[in-house]
Amino acid sequence: MSPKTPRPAAAPGYTIQRRSHCGKIFVTVTTMEGKPFEVFIRFGKAGGCGSAMADGIARLVSYGLRSGLEAHDAVKALAGISCHQGPKTCLNEVASAIRLVLRHLETGADLNGIIEDEEFAEANGLEVVPT
Repeated sequence: MSPKTPRPAAAPGYTIQRRSHCGKIFVTVTTMEGKPFEVFIRFGKAGGCGSAMADGIARLVSYGLRSGLEAHDAVKALAGISCHQGPKTCLNEVASAIRLVLRHLETGADLNGIIEDEEFAEANGLEVVPT
């Protein structure tokens, strides 16, 4: 990996609300030069071990993205991780949020429309095509 890109004072980003077995999570993906640059994860409820773990994962993913990790590879690494409550884990939802932002950046399609289409497909048992 290349050296970590310094963080600017301001960076545009997208915050996506997702639902996991642990409740609502909010994933913010900041961008630089049209690519994901950082990830922040916040639970709808404050504190706890889950929040600390999410913060650590976000820092690692952000460090990777700022050091040359391809966002698609970050999605692959986080997707498919399940827990005792099933596959809709916080890490899967973080992967999903990054994937949604990638699709928006690559296609220029409305992010809310992409999210609605995916949620409709999931609700109706249709296959969600990964990016």
